[in-house]
Amino acid sequence: MLKISSIGEGMIPKKSSQKYSSIIFYVGLVAMGILIAGVLSEPASLLQKILFFLGALGLTVVAHGNKQLMLFVLQIIICLGSILAFLDIGDMVKYAILLGAGIFVIGHVVMTKKYKKDRWGPICIVGLMLIAAGMATNAATYPLYFGLFLAMGSILVAFYSFMDYVYNKDKIAIIWLILNLIFAINPILLVISIVK
Repeated sequence: MLKISSIGEGMIPKKSSQKYSSIIFYVGLVAMGILIAGVLSEPASLLQKILFFLGALGLTVVAHGNKQLMLFVLQIIICLGSILAFLDIGDMVKYAILLGAGIFVIGHVVMTKKYKKDRWGPICIVGLMLIAAGMATNAATYPLYFGLFLAMGSILVAFYSFMDYVYNKDKIAIIWLILNLIFAINPILLVISIVK
């Protein structure tokens, strides 16, 4: 008889939990690949918005599957940012919505005392909030802000991943470090081309 353990919301046999972890890992890799494709696609295009949404949704599934509550809540904000990109509302309204969601997340982190368990967590929070702001920004109208938000956010998340690897020996963090650095390249080049 197989022992049953709870993972996420479903019940999965204990023997298959390693297979489940592998599936979640590959979903994360595909989602990050989709996000990188979104960064490389034409700014403000429908394709870019769709890729940002699908990638963010995939990473939300990964955070839920790995039972990473804080990351799950933050990924919901990134999904919100990618959904806001589809809406024809002012950028200030989008930023106000994201700010409200960010205040909610910070309140959650403080109330659950997650910051005490993960001293680098605030860096990740700021990074993911910046990525969400970048996804919500109209790249055609505000390419500098679009590039800055995505580049700074990706670099902060990459730094968080590096620290997670160094302090917690979490091997998957190296993959997130590399993917976030790759994700940051095109926005950095965009910012450099505008500033020149």
